[in-house]
Amino acid sequence: MNTFSSILTDLQAVIAAGAARDRRLTVLLVALWGRVARMRSRLERLVALWRAGKLPTPGLPRAPQVRVACAAPRVRFPTVPGWLRHKLGYDVSASASQLQHLLTDSECVAFLAAVPQAGRILRPLLRMLTPDAVPELIRLVRPAVVRVLAAGLIPAGVVGVPVSQISEG
Repeated sequence: MNTFSSILTDLQAVIAAGAARDRRLTVLLVALWGRVARMRSRLERLVALWRAGKLPTPGLPRAPQVRVACAAPRVRFPTVPGWLRHKLGYDVSASASQLQHLLTDSECVAFLAAVPQAGRILRPLLRMLTPDAVPELIRLVRPAVVRVLAAGLIPAGVVGVPVSQISEG
């Protein structure tokens, strides 16, 4: 499982070489290099906790916090699948291929089943590396929406009508 580290370290080397080659992309690629470094450290931490049997328990959702504006503007990354391969060429394909192959490993499948937080790290990484669909193993599964429309009745508060204005009939 140490291969997450080596794959992402190699990817960082490719990003650094790309930033040195094309000065127009330097700001974007330096920000991306830092993001990949954070992804790598988070994955290393989760793997170490998983191996030690001390996985963090999922906490309650937090209320949104007000962000303080900083002096430097945030870098917005492109959202097109596989955009990094288009910017840097096929050097990135090696990292994408290795990462996709690692996701088929039995130890990695067990890790991702036990630690769903790792999917939140790997999904955006795979989207930027390859235009292929994200593997089912780490695909975001949204809970099904329950619809209560039996016999034409709409539960109070669903449409925005307060309970006090609904007449019993």
